[in-house]
Amino acid sequence: MNTFRRSALVLLSVTAASACTRDQAPADASETTLGPGRVATVNGEPIPESLFRVYALNAARKDPDQLTPDEREAVIEDLVRFKLLESEARERGLLNERTIAAELEMQRLNLVARAMALRYIELNPATDAELQKVYDENVERLAPTEYKARHILVETPEEANTVIGQLNQGSDFAALAQERAAGPTGPNGGDLGWFSAASMSQPIVQAVSTMNVGSYSSEPVQSEFGYHVLLLEDTRKSEPPTLDAVRDELKSVVDRQKLDEFVGSLRSSAVVDVAD
Repeated sequence: MNTFRRSALVLLSVTAASACTRDQAPADASETTLGPGRVATVNGEPIPESLFRVYALNAARKDPDQLTPDEREAVIEDLVRFKLLESEARERGLLNERTIAAELEMQRLNLVARAMALRYIELNPATDAELQKVYDENVERLAPTEYKARHILVETPEEANTVIGQLNQGSDFAALAQERAAGPTGPNGGDLGWFSAASMSQPIVQAVSTMNVGSYSSEPVQSEFGYHVLLLEDTRKSEPPTLDAVRDELKSVVDRQKLDEFVGSLRSSAVVDVAD
């Protein structure tokens, strides 16, 4: 399940503010790309209303039209401060410094690429058939193996080897656990119950995953709790979640695949020269 979830999470994310701002952009953008509206001017330079709306959505986490008068004033004051500092930076030549110019270009590339990715996914949404296909391909990983085991936890590898020697001589595992185990499961014969890889200490999971049902570990298994001797009693496949239960994750996987294919098609038709 972890592998599947990681693959679902690598999709490019675009903030809600970006989507909302596009929908709320001024209808008449004839003066500039940012639109004709302005909320203030600083030394004759306008602060566009569209910039105010984007900043309000991101900074105040609120619909700009729902801001209180004090909140609106605070957002505008922030933008005025930004404008003053930006103008001073331009006056002092900071924008001509290569590092700053490169950082600005990187931010521009990132923003535009994210916006294009979102627009492409909006125009090419995942279909039910595509979701079903990804679900069928991943259903085994969505239903991991569960293990039923017992353990005898001791403090040293020497003690663990002594326990293994007693088991080799035919001693009962549960009785030894009650007699020797240091952990809280000792009184119930070392019973760990059913567990999955996600819910158990990894050294124990790694050990039982290589064992046959009915066998016990031939060497001490070290974890953060001490040294274990393990008995694997049974295994089973857990029930996978329904498609609807993981629909959002499946959609992320399909979206990522579509985006990869789209970028791949752009790459194959582009002329790219990589400098030495």
